[in-house]
Amino acid sequence: MDKHEQKQLLRKCISGKREAHKKLYDTFAEDMFKVCCMYAPDADTANDFLQEGFLKVFQNLHKYKPSGSLGGWIRRVMVHNCIDLIRRDHWTRVMIPFEDSPAITEPSFVENDFERNLNSRSFFDIVRELPLGYRTVLNLFYMEEYTHKEIAQKLEITEGTSKSQLAKAKNYLRQKVLKSLTTEEIEFYVGRLVKEVV
Repeated sequence: MDKHEQKQLLRKCISGKREAHKKLYDTFAEDMFKVCCMYAPDADTANDFLQEGFLKVFQNLHKYKPSGSLGGWIRRVMVHNCIDLIRRDHWTRVMIPFEDSPAITEPSFVENDFERNLNSRSFFDIVRELPLGYRTVLNLFYMEEYTHKEIAQKLEITEGTSKSQLAKAKNYLRQKVLKSLTTEEIEFYVGRLVKEVV
């Protein structure tokens, strides 16, 4: 969709044209569902996040500035919506103390064979195994590039809690599915995930 088509579509959406809403939804829904899956505890909840997120997109299209990427703007609306919904559903329930983490079992694949495993299993799926509290902070830090101060403000937690959740997320990944990898290698694969989801 070129800029002229996008401008026309936005004008029709803002004026309330149903077919324009559908076209905008169809254009971005698949990518935005992936974003919602990174924050939601399951696919059904991700779909709820997606629907509520698009309601906010349509309600706030008049705030979009054409100088920026429309897809990037929609993504930001989706992420903020996911954060709001997680916070609404009692954020403290998903912040897991490390000692209360689920039992970590041995990886189901051969150690030192992570690259081959990635070919058959997306890192997106691996990260989705993280407890929701860990995953949320990991996503906000690496995918959205928020600072710990910004994460703390958005999630209404302390900076120390944000840092702690990120450290626990890395440790959980290392022990559960990336046992043979260093912290730097984990960060490399998170970078790969960003490219996959964006």
